[in-house]
Amino acid sequence: MLAFLKSKAEIDPPASIVLGNNACDLDSVVSSIMYAYFLDATGESTLPVLCIPKKDITLRTEVTFVLDMLGISTDDLIYLDSPQVADIRNKHMRLHLVDHNKYDNTYLKLESFEIDSIVDHHEDENGPCSGFKKIERVGSCASLITSLFKNMQLFSNAAVSLTDKMRLCLAMTILLDTINLDFSKGRTNQIDVEMFQFLAVSDREKLFEKVTRAKCDISKLSVYDLLRKDYKSFAGKVGQVFIASMFGLTWDKLSSMPYLAKDTQQFIAELDIKVLIIMLRTEDCQLFLVVAHGSDFISKDCISDVTDQLQLVKLERCQPENWLVFEQFNIKGSRKVVLPLFKAWLER
Repeated sequence: MLAFLKSKAEIDPPASIVLGNNACDLDSVVSSIMYAYFLDATGESTLPVLCIPKKDITLRTEVTFVLDMLGISTDDLIYLDSPQVADIRNKHMRLHLVDHNKYDNTYLKLESFEIDSIVDHHEDENGPCSGFKKIERVGSCASLITSLFKNMQLFSNAAVSLTDKMRLCLAMTILLDTINLDFSKGRTNQIDVEMFQFLAVSDREKLFEKVTRAKCDISKLSVYDLLRKDYKSFAGKVGQVFIASMFGLTWDKLSSMPYLAKDTQQFIAELDIKVLIIMLRTEDCQLFLVVAHGSDFISKDCISDVTDQLQLVKLERCQPENWLVFEQFNIKGSRKVVLPLFKAWLER
């Protein structure tokens, strides 16, 4: 895998790009790298690009943990601020999207592009695509990428094999996204189970424990770091709406962290955010939803609708005073569910 990445980084210019989403979590990173590897095996020279600046990769502790297992340094990857990306901005580029299905040119800032293929597990936003499109509501995009390798003969006569390390990183990604293939948590599909079984890795419980522990290791991260670590955004009528996700934290823990208000305001100001929502989830699936900024833009009907669907209970006397804080009892209400709910209201 390391040799593959180094060979792709030396392409000038690349024939096409594989791009994950701007959250750049483990699923997005692994899916980007493995889909580029798959396309290369079918005869298309493709460069995987991570949709963050290089300095932000260290915030994603589960990503760096799995990359270490693969023997890949963060220096071996291509980011938004890498020289290779600057070199392609004025060229016509063919894009392959993974872990999202509607391209936002805010990040790459390409002058000319077309979407050649999409592999994703989120709600279909009906973005344009001239070629192969695979969108299925499974637990992990890595499951869909794995299915491509499983059915390789449908795409190419070329023979390609997954190394043990590749199988391991795909399996750990599936386990993390599906909470250890637990159907009761609402994040697992039968395809996830079948693809995990296809990968034929052992010690499932230990693998899940290791990758979960890595993701929960936020001991060296500030509130500002946590906000930057994992967020998704969309442009509503009110302006930029951000939904940040923090794993391993309750509201009590977050609210007691140093510089909570200051760090949040810095994040809001830097990105000109009009609405900021923070989703908290612990290892045992205790959930909280926090409206940290822009509650004036959210109507009572929107709050009522979201409260009903997510089974929210408002917490009183929370600090900072202008924040709305809810405990969430619908454990199936992940960001994949929450984002479309708020988007439907804030785009009206």
